[in-house]
Amino acid sequence: MENTRSVKVLSAQLCELLKSEAYTESTTRDMEFILKTLSSYMDNHSLGEYTPDVGERFVAYCDNDLHICSSRVSRAKNITGKLNRLLQGLNGRAALLPDTHKKFDLPECLMKSLTDYLAYCANEGNRKSTIEHKYKVCGRFLTHLADLGCKGIRDLTGENVQAAFLSLGFMRYWERIRPYLRFLFNTNLVDRDYSVLIHHSRFPMPQPTVYSPEEIASVESSFDLSSSSGIRNYAITLLMTRYGIRAGDVAALTFDNIDFTNNRLHFSQQKTSEPWEGELVSEVKVALQNYIENVRPNLKEYSQIFITLAAPYAPIAGLHINTMIGQQFKNAKINISGKKHGSRALRSSMASNMINDGVPTEVIRNILGHETEYALKHYAKIDMKGLRLCALSVPEPTGNFAQVLSGKGVISHV
Repeated sequence: MENTRSVKVLSAQLCELLKSEAYTESTTRDMEFILKTLSSYMDNHSLGEYTPDVGERFVAYCDNDLHICSSRVSRAKNITGKLNRLLQGLNGRAALLPDTHKKFDLPECLMKSLTDYLAYCANEGNRKSTIEHKYKVCGRFLTHLADLGCKGIRDLTGENVQAAFLSLGFMRYWERIRPYLRFLFNTNLVDRDYSVLIHHSRFPMPQPTVYSPEEIASVESSFDLSSSSGIRNYAITLLMTRYGIRAGDVAALTFDNIDFTNNRLHFSQQKTSEPWEGELVSEVKVALQNYIENVRPNLKEYSQIFITLAAPYAPIAGLHINTMIGQQFKNAKINISGKKHGSRALRSSMASNMINDGVPTEVIRNILGHETEYALKHYAKIDMKGLRLCALSVPEPTGNFAQVLSGKGVISHV
């Protein structure tokens, strides 16, 4: 039986995976060429088995000795990563795509406390995205504790808890760390409630970032509609500029959410679980149909509308949409200095511009999918036109107050 660490065996496995995921012929040929180069490199250096260390040395060889272009070096690094995952026993998509989930190297006792806490949160009904964020923040907190010499939950002290929290560098993380510490106390894992040591800070909500209708129009017109990515990203952007839909909801849209016949758009909001429904306006409909019919890969295994444009195909994430919008603001040469320029800026701009145009708040609330009318108070802060109507003229000072302001009647003290 052939050695499973043989580059020949691993290459054959990888090539089969590439075919199953519908990689283009040119991409497959390029990868096969690099695999052959790797095999020759190993033969020339009398390397019988492939290991991750061999992969690193091969990438360095491509860069420093062969002096190939940076894109080929990146491709070589990409391929060795896939081979490394095959060595770990992974297969299918798990082998082709890197695991982006953050992993923490923690003592067993600390990791178990985090696992138990996340299980408790899941049982309490926390969303998957919330649990993932708690994992990242609390995992970093525990990593700092371990660096301070804390190997188990019983090693916690007020001093190292506060030091580990401050090492996170972001005071708003009290929202994640305090409940975790309270959980440890309530489940008798520690005999003191260290959550009281984490400062409960409330920061004033900043004014939302707003761009004018003309600036938003410039962003929309900056897409290259002769390219596949431009057509897809234009359709994504219109959904946010016309409806104020959150990036996560756009990423989660499926074909069941769009009724092209009756021109309706409907979905359940990820943040609130509340239903949202509206008319599919002609401009958005045309953009969506152009993307679906002419750009989107014909893959029935994905119900999501928006997917990546190159193999291995996968639904795009809300984070990728946010990054794309930020880049498009720059491409449109909009002045973004000191201002946020992600997907949320499109939503806040739409809300604020409607408020300034006198659209009733109840209509805006329904469009944005807010559960209560109080959410709009955040946007009303920058309704300068409306706020000026509420301004009162400053009365003239009189009596003792007027004398104090003028400096008269002030008693000097020696």
